[in-house]
Amino acid sequence: MTAAPGARYAPAWVNRSNRPRHVAKSALDKAREAPGSTKARILGAAEEVFAAKGFQGASTREIAARAGVNISSLHYHWESKETLYFTVFRNIYEQIVDLLRNTLAPLLARQDARESAIDATMRQLFDFFADNPNVPKLLMRRIVENEEIELGIERDILAPAWSVFSAWVGRLGRRTLSDDESRLFMLSMHSVLLVYLLDSRSYQSLLGGSVRSGPLREQVRRHVTQLVHRLLAS
Repeated sequence: MTAAPGARYAPAWVNRSNRPRHVAKSALDKAREAPGSTKARILGAAEEVFAAKGFQGASTREIAARAGVNISSLHYHWESKETLYFTVFRNIYEQIVDLLRNTLAPLLARQDARESAIDATMRQLFDFFADNPNVPKLLMRRIVENEEIELGIERDILAPAWSVFSAWVGRLGRRTLSDDESRLFMLSMHSVLLVYLLDSRSYQSLLGGSVRSGPLREQVRRHVTQLVHRLLAS
């Protein structure tokens, strides 16, 4: 069939936009249940390759080689590059939500625990980003490259996660924040964590070392935590 004048050809997977997220959820559950499995190794390799090269620069052959499997095994376990990309982001945000839920829920159940809840939350978030260097790289690439990949990542992963974050922020502030204030606060903290924990050579030079280890890690984490206290107290 001839395309209409001016129409753009879309990849074959675009019309199957629901497919990646349905496959991703069940496959991710299986990978988590068996962290040493082929499925989990492929997912880990995909995270590394996407962090280094982005979606467009990555190939399933490189991911398969990094995981030590053949290409047919990759497609058997994950179907496509799109499914892997979607799953990598789902895995990251589900880990963050679980981490914050486990940290905040018991603290927020107590009276006058706001200060300690902020301290615990920022420690957990900072350490998660510091101990998983692929995470800030992936999230920054998603922002900077602005890739036109409609896999439902923003709709199905980011939006629900940020709704959860927004509810928690509302309970940590000294006053009720408007939706706009909450959104701006979260974007500010997101940006601060990403820029520091990319741990770029320029930042290492300016700071005098890596923020991922040693006294500098504690110093920067304390600085970021104090920034959160000030913003939420205003």
